[in-house]
Amino acid sequence: MAEGTVAEDGRTGRGDARFLSAYFRRIGYSGDAAPTLAAIAAVHAHHTRAIPFENLAPATGSAVDITDEGIEAALVDRRRGGYCFQHAGLLSRALAAMGADGVENHLCRVYWGRGPGAGAPARTHQATVVETEGRRYLVDAGFGGFNPSGILPLGLAPEDSAVSTPLGTFRAVDVAVAGLPAGDTPGIDLMVQARLTEGWATLYGVDLGAHARADFEVANWYVSTSDIPPFTRSLMASIRTETERITLANLELAVRTYTPDGASTVQRSTLGSADELREAARELFRIEDAALDWDRAYRVAAQA
Repeated sequence: MAEGTVAEDGRTGRGDARFLSAYFRRIGYSGDAAPTLAAIAAVHAHHTRAIPFENLAPATGSAVDITDEGIEAALVDRRRGGYCFQHAGLLSRALAAMGADGVENHLCRVYWGRGPGAGAPARTHQATVVETEGRRYLVDAGFGGFNPSGILPLGLAPEDSAVSTPLGTFRAVDVAVAGLPAGDTPGIDLMVQARLTEGWATLYGVDLGAHARADFEVANWYVSTSDIPPFTRSLMASIRTETERITLANLELAVRTYTPDGASTVQRSTLGSADELREAARELFRIEDAALDWDRAYRVAAQA
């Protein structure tokens, strides 16, 4: 959670013009700064195309600082990427600086890849809710390779909530719609889902309750230091363009290209050295960091 703009209930305050100008330059956004629905959607799109999801810091043994200053230094000044706690902290701070109402950050349980009855996963994801033009929306820039490629309206019936984008269709629905056992979903109010060929798949559930700043700090500490979540023992990165999702899972690189009819094709390759990893990071994920231990990052990926 972005420290300095967050109240004890997890709601953010307004930021400053200097930060917002730097953030807009970082994401290549030159549009309207008024917090309209169109502007928020455009900022979200620019953010996810400019700043990659990546876990190079915890994978190489570095601390993840989620204060305002720490996030801005890493993602804006050093032009690095980050994971959910950094992305949500940055994006929510920007939305608050734009003057948006009801900017809140919430902890989430990730269900992607888990079967029903597997129990409740820890709350290891962070996503943002904002209010504009009379409705609340979920705005997420830090879920990784299958990040929702649009902002999702809340409070609609399931049949009216789907948001179709060139990179997939997503929705946020009441927790009951997912049909998971109650033991899997304690404290969860919303489910974020993606439409696959076989139907709707649940990505994560959102706890809309109030959170203290310490809740996010503890969750970030756990994710960035424990060997139970994958962030310290594997390597991952993702970014998107208008027509592609580009992902790295350890040394496996995938570029999925979408066509206007919603179909997609994927091109895969395997990175064979630390130099190839560094080159892919620079060319595809826009990450250049001479201070990073690329040899260590490669070893983590190779041993995962």
